[in-house]
Amino acid sequence: MCGRYGIIGAIAELERNLIIERVRAGMRRARLEGQRIGRRPLELDQAAIYHDRCRGQSIREIAKGHRISTATVQRVLRKSPAQTQSLDTMDKSA
Repeated sequence: MCGRYGIIGAIAELERNLIIERVRAGMRRARLEGQRIGRRPLELDQAAIYHDRCRGQSIREIAKGHRISTATVQRVLRKSPAQTQSLDTMDKSA
């Protein structure tokens, strides 16, 4: 009785490996043809996010207003502190 299940398990494992191999080959071919694989990057208005932060909005308020996650807002703000400083000086001079 145990032998049958072992054989079925081995066949299932072989089939799984074949599927993985075919998927990887298809992805390789798609990349070579210039197709993009995966999720498209978000289109963010980074200047507006910096400006909102300089105006004193909280990270949660910015995230809600732009309909993005708080982690994305933090990543954008962390990305270029020089731009944040230049926006601070623009706001002070206005």
